[in-house]
Amino acid sequence: MGAPILDPMKEPVHGPVLGPASWTRDSVGHPDQFALVLGDQERAELVGEVIRLGSDARGVAPHLSPPPPPAPHASHLGQRFGFVLPRLDALLERAQREVQSGRGLALLRGLPIDGLTLAQFTLAVWAVGSRFGHALSQNAQGEQITQVIDASSIEETPRMYRSKLELRLHNDITAMISLACWQPSMEGGLSYLASAGAIHNEILERAPHFLAPLYRGFHYHRLGEEGQGEAPVTPYRMPVFVVRSGQLSCRYQRAGIAAGHRALGVPLTDIEIEAMDMFDAVAKAPHNRLAFPLERGDMVVINNYAVLHARTGFTEYPEPEKRRLLVRLWLDRDGFRDVPPELNLFAANGIPPQPGRACTFDFKALYASDPRATGGVPKLEDALS
Repeated sequence: MGAPILDPMKEPVHGPVLGPASWTRDSVGHPDQFALVLGDQERAELVGEVIRLGSDARGVAPHLSPPPPPAPHASHLGQRFGFVLPRLDALLERAQREVQSGRGLALLRGLPIDGLTLAQFTLAVWAVGSRFGHALSQNAQGEQITQVIDASSIEETPRMYRSKLELRLHNDITAMISLACWQPSMEGGLSYLASAGAIHNEILERAPHFLAPLYRGFHYHRLGEEGQGEAPVTPYRMPVFVVRSGQLSCRYQRAGIAAGHRALGVPLTDIEIEAMDMFDAVAKAPHNRLAFPLERGDMVVINNYAVLHARTGFTEYPEPEKRRLLVRLWLDRDGFRDVPPELNLFAANGIPPQPGRACTFDFKALYASDPRATGGVPKLEDALS
């Protein structure tokens, strides 16, 4: 690991971050090389449990209300909700270890999908996700499982992930994120992943003076989902890089930074903007970026502290039933990683339910009015080479 530091909130690591989570595109290999494939027996086991428990999970889908609360005897792998999956658990224990202490990601292929309804598939995704951790609320409405779709025609201020726009590499405010594909797009929609350790190491090599502002961090806008008595912008700075217990963790979402500093009246300095420009350039460089499509029945689980994610813009099929749809979970687990409280947008990971509130921030207007601070509209179109 990097050299020990006295105050990782202020002082950057003085050496490269080593370990399996500091991977590049070439070192991590093609997804076909590390994907874990569910066999016929694992799929049959999962389908059997979905059918057996389906009547007890009516709220999970299609309306995506929060599922039932965890059982008191939930194991260290997270909420079980009565799912009995001994064959699948053996595969998922390997995946869980890889997410927490390996490369920071696991790609599962072959989730049951043919012959299932969307509600049944959603319940299967919930069952798999429960083996990694407990679900977090993803918005002020308290939804613990959501759909990644293009909702721009029906939502006035959709979150960026609920559009067909390209997304810059970023972290969400969770310990883990999982995305499972029900239906891919007609074109585009590639998933992009990048290692926070590799980004850190390249900045250290190329322009180490940019690490100090990244370790110092930034104020973030809470996008209108702050609770009673909470400020609309974090009063503290959230570090982009931080080291605790010998592990580098990362949290970065540039639009939220630009919005927060604008609302707080604390302009970003030239070196802060240049540091983010460098971060973006390194993160999206083809040699640091793993790109792959999520096909029907694929599910990726990401350590959100170790790996950043993005996606390209996409074009839909004309048929409504073939529109792109992913099922998303935010997950956490006790003891998953030692991180400071400043790495959370709220008191803890996720977005606490806030009755009557919703995301109200206009990202499109922000990109148009402040292209320098935001970095402009994300562009990741460089093809793999």
